[in-house]
Amino acid sequence: MKLRAALLALLVGLSTAAASSCGKQESSSKENTSSKQEATPMPKPLTSLNKENSQLPPGHPPVNKELPPGHPPVNGKMGMPPGHPQVDKELMSMHTSKNMTKFDRPIRIPEEVTKTWKTATVDIVDKASGKVVKEFKVHNGETVKYGGLEIKVLYIVPHLVLDNGYTSGSNEPQNPAILVEVKENGKTIYAGPIYQKFPAMYNINHPRYVLILKGISKEG
Repeated sequence: MKLRAALLALLVGLSTAAASSCGKQESSSKENTSSKQEATPMPKPLTSLNKENSQLPPGHPPVNKELPPGHPPVNGKMGMPPGHPQVDKELMSMHTSKNMTKFDRPIRIPEEVTKTWKTATVDIVDKASGKVVKEFKVHNGETVKYGGLEIKVLYIVPHLVLDNGYTSGSNEPQNPAILVEVKENGKTIYAGPIYQKFPAMYNINHPRYVLILKGISKEG
């Protein structure tokens, strides 16, 4: 009996010691985990970063600040890029460098087009001031005169395309133009197209004036 009591007491003592050791290990593990969590800083919110005006890393593009040198303009807040023609005087002063005094390819305008589009409104613009000095409405084949110029509108074309010749890609006003022959003091100074959308692409070779096609119409 005494031996059994002694063995039972020994087993109880060993169980108590094991439970105590396990509890210490768990407590130590929790403490280590808690200390690691406290040692790792939490990320700061964006509002806090903005208040601190933290610096961006080297090479990072600016945020909500001035654009870097050479960056294209945004929302029209900056000037036009270097070399871009101005809309008024500089654009009016441009003209074709071909100095065309005769058509450089055949003219093949469909009869349906010539019957549909009857008139064109053309402005004569002073290059120096950019102002319209004369506006006229002209029919196919008609000639108007101004300041020593004789301007004959040969064809009114709603959709001018240049393939193997001057023709119209359709009977809709997708690329309106007129084909003109311009003389000064009886001498031909230009024979070619005048585009409504691209007035500087082709124009008369004149030191003072430029022609602007304002529009074409089916009405006579």
